Amino acid sequence: MPREEPIRIISDIHLGHPACVVEKVENLAPLFQGARTVVFNGDSVELRFLKGRLSGQRNVEALRQACLGEGAQPMFINGNHDPIISQDSHLDLVGGAVLVTHGDLLFHDISPWSSEAVIIKKAHTEVLEALGDDAFHDFETRLKASKRAAMAMELHKTNLPRGPLASIATVLRECWPPWRSLEIVRCWVVTPEKAVALARVFRPRARLIIIGHTHLCGIWRRGPRIVINTGSFLPVGGRLIVDVFEDRVTLRKVARAGRLFKPGAEIRSFTATKLKSHEGF
Repeated sequence: MPREEPIRIISDIHLGHPACVVEKVENLAPLFQGARTVVFNGDSVELRFLKGRLSGQRNVEALRQACLGEGAQPMFINGNHDPIISQDSHLDLVGGAVLVTHGDLLFHDISPWSSEAVIIKKAHTEVLEALGDDAFHDFETRLKASKRAAMAMELHKTNLPRGPLASIATVLRECWPPWRSLEIVRCWVVTPEKAVALARVFRPRARLIIIGHTHLCGIWRRGPRIVINTGSFLPVGGRLIVDVFEDRVTLRKVARAGRLFKPGAEIRSFTATKLKSHEGF
């Protein structure tokens, strides 16, 4: 029997971010083994700011080579931290039954919990006003507008913690002032409904919506649709990978063996065209 080689989807690696838990790109290689294509669903590297962009581009190439070294073809989807990584901001699979997109379009200010939300919200509003009313009805145009809004940060100075305690400092930074923590939780709560609303408008045939962005991995059923968030490679929120082979969609935890990351235990399996879970979900 030929080996089944799925399309594998992960997101929010954030290579180059001080809080990223991946020490070397090579430590991700086991995650790419056995896949035909690896889809990096946004925020794979840090490309927002001009300062450090060269390093971000090197990380893109390192991810590409790591995939190719395991026999997998890489595909990059734009996120708000890497809005210029690709020409693609979404992917339709299984005849339109599965929609893959980063998820930053769900919020007008892209990341409402961030200290940069005011700047990005203003930029997003200006971009949409310049495009006119038709922009609100075209998925590609709306996605491009959100990425242009994210680029409003490129001339600003980075203000990220550095050094050996960067991960801890980043978590503390995200929790202060206290309203930021509350805003993060609010976004976690409303994200599934927002993802379903996005699909109803732009991809009504989609029954499975795969996103990242908010860093909280999980599975939510809303009526006839299921929303999957693959989490992130930052310290909080967990992480999943999604395999798509023909019309079968399988979710696995990302396991860690020392410094290496690899596919872990299967936690759910769906038939995308019928949306029946083999576990009764």
